Amino acid sequence: MIPYTHFQFCPNCGGRKIESFKKNGLKCLDCAYVYFHNCASAAAGIIETKEGVILMKRRLAPKRGYFDLPGGFVGYGESLEVALVREMKEELHIDIAALRYFGSFPNTYLYRKVTYFTTDAFFICKPFHLGAMRLSEEICEVAIFKPEKIDLAKIAFRSVKEALQKYQSEWVRKKLKKVENRPRIPFGRPRGRLPR
Repeated sequence: MIPYTHFQFCPNCGGRKIESFKKNGLKCLDCAYVYFHNCASAAAGIIETKEGVILMKRRLAPKRGYFDLPGGFVGYGESLEVALVREMKEELHIDIAALRYFGSFPNTYLYRKVTYFTTDAFFICKPFHLGAMRLSEEICEVAIFKPEKIDLAKIAFRSVKEALQKYQSEWVRKKLKKVENRPRIPFGRPRGRLPR
């Protein structure tokens, strides 16, 4: 765990006698303080519009210049849904009319030499309207992509790539199902007289 946090001193007493404890913790041999570097939770939204899915280009590290979905870490006392609605407001200034759970994927988030392990929950979102959209200082630009046009190599984080890959697969399946369910037109010349 120590390689992920780069702790050199005990967060409690400041002593140097710290060692790894179990799988995700550290323990101070001077004061017996134990710190666990537990997994954090985050929420992100796949915003569906008539034109496609909204992606944001990150202005700040980590992964500056890569595309991402709106979302962020869950705050103290928040549910996943409440955190996502808050993040949508903070990042894009939009309100969500409806959201539906889509799935969750593990991720790692490196920030200032500390590696955070997260479980990211994804929701399909329908906005009230996009007319009031304003970008926060964390975002360079916003783009709308057709699902099949999303380049996963330009997506910032592993969990977002996996969520969008699943979304693309489901979108293709739905598209094929629509084609299969269309009424079939018989081929060949019809027999008998055609109705006038």
